[in-house]
Amino acid sequence: MRLTNSMDGDEDQKMKPEAGRENFNSLIMDLQVIGTPEAAAFPHVYQRIYLDEFESPPNEYCKHDLFPEWHLPVKTALILSLLTFIYTFLRDIIHPLVTAQENVFYKIPVLVINKVLPVVSITLLALVYLPGILAAGFQFYYGTKYRRFPQWLDRWMLSRKQFGLLGFFFASMHACYSLCYPMRRSYRYKLLNWAYQQVKQEKENAWIEHDVWRMEIYVSLGILGLAILAILAVTSIPSVGQSLTWREFHYIQSKMGYLALLLCTIHALVFAWNKWIDVGQFLWYTPPTFMIAVLLPIVVLACKSMLLFPCFRKRLQKIRAGWDANTTSSKELMISRL
Repeated sequence: MRLTNSMDGDEDQKMKPEAGRENFNSLIMDLQVIGTPEAAAFPHVYQRIYLDEFESPPNEYCKHDLFPEWHLPVKTALILSLLTFIYTFLRDIIHPLVTAQENVFYKIPVLVINKVLPVVSITLLALVYLPGILAAGFQFYYGTKYRRFPQWLDRWMLSRKQFGLLGFFFASMHACYSLCYPMRRSYRYKLLNWAYQQVKQEKENAWIEHDVWRMEIYVSLGILGLAILAILAVTSIPSVGQSLTWREFHYIQSKMGYLALLLCTIHALVFAWNKWIDVGQFLWYTPPTFMIAVLLPIVVLACKSMLLFPCFRKRLQKIRAGWDANTTSSKELMISRL
């Protein structure tokens, strides 16, 4: 029995190296297969095998950038958010602390953030349609559509979808923050103080007609603008966009997009109401944030309105239909010489 056991053990020891060689050979075959055209055609299959073997993806999968189309929009949104936050922080927090020794740091989590969100949102929305106007300007200048745009403009135009989605995200956050205003404890305390002051002044009715109209109008415009932005965001989903014809997709993204920008701009203007001429709004001789927010959208809408004039619209349509001013002028010159 001992002899047979020892013989069995020797045979097992002889079998193990052979099994190890087979496993090693199969591993080499797997590594060779990864570099074949079949592996390139079915990367997900061989990536899973590679993960099962080594629990680490190949280096070629690690070299790809993460969301490359979002780099420029996200960086732009972060820079705008940081600059707007610093500007609002200095005006709404530091100014009362320096001038009146008033501590209002409690405004940072909601009030200051909710002033940053709409500024960034409407600026990103304006940046969606500004490159199209610049592209029309280049086509007017060169008189043809066959000349390539500058690289920076080409990259900007390819990122318009991401700019629009980020604008919709910031607008949605602005709406959520605005709905949370009555839930704040500070708002309840201020409401009690206003009620006490009204009783102390023996006022039975604190109704202010123009302020009521201002509130009703700008809230309604904000809801309409956000609803149109939601439609634009839904149609930008690839599965939804592919179900639309090119004309339908262009109509929604262009016509309704400009309508959303117009409604959001009027929303900001109505919110300001008579604050444009209020000297008290210019703290440290700086304009309030809503004035800065509407500058770029107004410029974009004004330029778009100019392009709708027949003299500009017809020429732009001819250029985009294939008409080349340079070729036409050269032909006319040759005919005149003949």
